[in-house]
Amino acid sequence: MEPTTFRQRLLAILLGSLLLRSLAAMILPPGYDESYYLFYGRHPALSYFDHPLAVGQWAWLGERLGGSILALRLPALLSYSAACALLGEASRRIHGPRAGLITAALASLSPLLFVCGGLMLLPDAPLVLMAALLVWWLARHPLQRPLGAGAAIALGAILGGLSLSKYQSLVLLLSLVALRLVQSLQSRRWRPGETLLVLLSWLLVSSPLWIWNGQNGWISFAFHTARTGSRPGFHLWGPLLLLLSQVLLLFPPIALALLKSLRPSQRGEAALKGGAPLMEVRAFEGTLRWLVLPQLALFLLLAGRMQVLQSWMLLAWWLALPLAAARLAVIWQQDPRRLKRAAWITALVTPLLSLVAASHVRWGLAAPLLPPGLDTSDELLESASLRRALQQDPKLWKALGEAELIASNRYELPGFLALALRGHSRAQYTSYGRDSRGFRI
Repeated sequence: MEPTTFRQRLLAILLGSLLLRSLAAMILPPGYDESYYLFYGRHPALSYFDHPLAVGQWAWLGERLGGSILALRLPALLSYSAACALLGEASRRIHGPRAGLITAALASLSPLLFVCGGLMLLPDAPLVLMAALLVWWLARHPLQRPLGAGAAIALGAILGGLSLSKYQSLVLLLSLVALRLVQSLQSRRWRPGETLLVLLSWLLVSSPLWIWNGQNGWISFAFHTARTGSRPGFHLWGPLLLLLSQVLLLFPPIALALLKSLRPSQRGEAALKGGAPLMEVRAFEGTLRWLVLPQLALFLLLAGRMQVLQSWMLLAWWLALPLAAARLAVIWQQDPRRLKRAAWITALVTPLLSLVAASHVRWGLAAPLLPPGLDTSDELLESASLRRALQQDPKLWKALGEAELIASNRYELPGFLALALRGHSRAQYTSYGRDSRGFRI
């Protein structure tokens, strides 16, 4: 496949993905987390109670673009396209053009990945962008080889960006440290200067996280650590239910490809046309598995002790995409008929299901079919609908417009009000209650 042809096909995939996610973003009402992340953009800080800096930067950009829910989501829509391009390019360099295109297609079609990482205002948006940048770097700089000063500084900066995206990225950092230690023991080459450059670059870029937490009693780490003991004992059904839900949200054929890719293949992905040499392919794949498997094991174990949110495993699946794409590219090269039907079904069904699901959340299309208490879509508040409801009471609407402070005992409600009152009220917002995500302004 010619480079020009690859770029044209990749661009078509990216544009199709952006169109799908933009339609869903226009339909889907604001989520609970989005409803208070918007305040991060209005009140920039070095870090925040439950998340590092990056989601606040995405929210800040959204505020500059207008502050509506679609404007707040626009940075995520665009950054996911950049992340897919980086991941596809990394996969192309190691496994060849077809694998690069499949990587971008899988990222564009899996609902769990593109909703959390490329649609809603969530910390996962900057997380997948920085993770894609890490994979792109790894495709050019195998960790087994000595790094130049520039490459070492760039790696530290990327790891710093990951640290500023979401706390679960620290698991990835520990995995990299363990991998570096194992490689050094095997080769008996420690390269302390290179390691020091990576460390200093990481500390410099991630310094807002440490400065803010140091000034606030390391409260973010205390909060997240305390969550692991929320339920006594270990419940075996927890990991099983989490894995089943992940398979459904990833879309089963995509989930199956990702799970199969976690076991090293004996067929040799280096046989793909346009791929890197065999040694480089194996080093790249081994590094990715080293980063993916600890995260999957950790969150599956935690699911037996606490509620694990569906998005927490997104980083592991994201890093596994090049592995799955390489496996699928080999099958496609050997017998394309085996995959064409599944590819067409996935390409047609996942966008349709995603838009139907978003429409249900917005308009309750399937509400008559769902048992009472199971459907939680009616708990979300669409901004325009809330605005019209408030305007039906002129006194209340006037009072909200004149208020200097609006408070709530639930952390998510001020955000819904702020979106509904955008352009009508200059009030400050706060929340008081037991949920520590509430804050006082």
